[in-house]
Amino acid sequence: MTDEKSGEDIYGKAYTESNEPIFSGIPTFLKLPQVDRENLSEEAVDIAILGAPLDTATTIRPGTRYGPRAVRAASTVPSPPYQHFNIETGVDPFDTFKVVDTGDAQISPGDTRQSQLNIEDAVAEISEQATPIIIGGDHSISHPDIKGWAEANDYEDIGLIHIDCHADTGDDGLTGFEYDHGAWVKRVYDEGIMAGENYTLIGPRGFWPGPETYEEMREAGMKWYTSMEVGNMDLDEIVADAVKRATDGTDAVWLSFDVDAMDPAYAPGTGEPEPGGLIPREAIYMVREIVKALDPDNFGFDVVEVSPAYDTSDTNSYNGGVTSGFANRLIIEVMGSMALAKKGLEEGSPIKPKEPLGLQGDVEAPADD
Repeated sequence: MTDEKSGEDIYGKAYTESNEPIFSGIPTFLKLPQVDRENLSEEAVDIAILGAPLDTATTIRPGTRYGPRAVRAASTVPSPPYQHFNIETGVDPFDTFKVVDTGDAQISPGDTRQSQLNIEDAVAEISEQATPIIIGGDHSISHPDIKGWAEANDYEDIGLIHIDCHADTGDDGLTGFEYDHGAWVKRVYDEGIMAGENYTLIGPRGFWPGPETYEEMREAGMKWYTSMEVGNMDLDEIVADAVKRATDGTDAVWLSFDVDAMDPAYAPGTGEPEPGGLIPREAIYMVREIVKALDPDNFGFDVVEVSPAYDTSDTNSYNGGVTSGFANRLIIEVMGSMALAKKGLEEGSPIKPKEPLGLQGDVEAPADD
């Protein structure tokens, strides 16, 4: 990670000045510089964005191969500059980190397993030099994401916080393929790098997987908070528990966010929508607080299952849609919380009104006319 610098030190005038309209230029993530994976160390990169446009391991509605493109398109609305001061948290990740886009991992259409191995290699290459943030693609990519990241850093024990509508712990996924998007957690567990006690799932609901799988999860020491429980509990309590479990005796933590954790009213652009999900404020708050409590130097993140063909206001991924815009926001929130953690801060410096919030003193109500 870089020493203490300002955004202008890292990016030059591009940090605060941009005259290019959002519909022109190369649509990298946030129109950040594009750097080849092998050159990240040379360029002193802190965080590297990678697309993993694989959807041949999905089992219901395809289309997440276009997720990275849609999230990148959505990231240009509003347009750059790179400066992204969050008015709620009072932090700008680009004042702390040099972030670049490294393009996409190589996908071999028709060869799902080879594509996953290519993703693993790409993530490993990034992880030797920078913190990886991966844009999917279906959720099967998380197994190669985590495996490549762990092997590149010699992590022997990792924690996993998983925000999703589904447990994804099936022995053979949904339709008998052991590397599909419903089996990746089990594949990570089978690697021997994650103990059940270091895994927490937030947001499951609906009807899959069945009781036998949840029985196996319970026996393995895994823990979960259903979507309804999230709505009825203190979010800080859930976050604290998930972080404690993920960091207990581990070398690093991966956070994986499937957009179908959200209620489809807020994130319709996904392959397996299920009513009764999280609302954006819940999700954004938990992501902020989780990442803030983790070590940014031993961390990785992916956001998956954005399928723009089903998204509201996205017919071509030229400027993204509601769901891809939400995924873009999550990535920026993750980087913002990483910046706070890097600085050892609980909160940034948001600008507040002169007067305290809320009604102050004896204020006479207006008379009725």
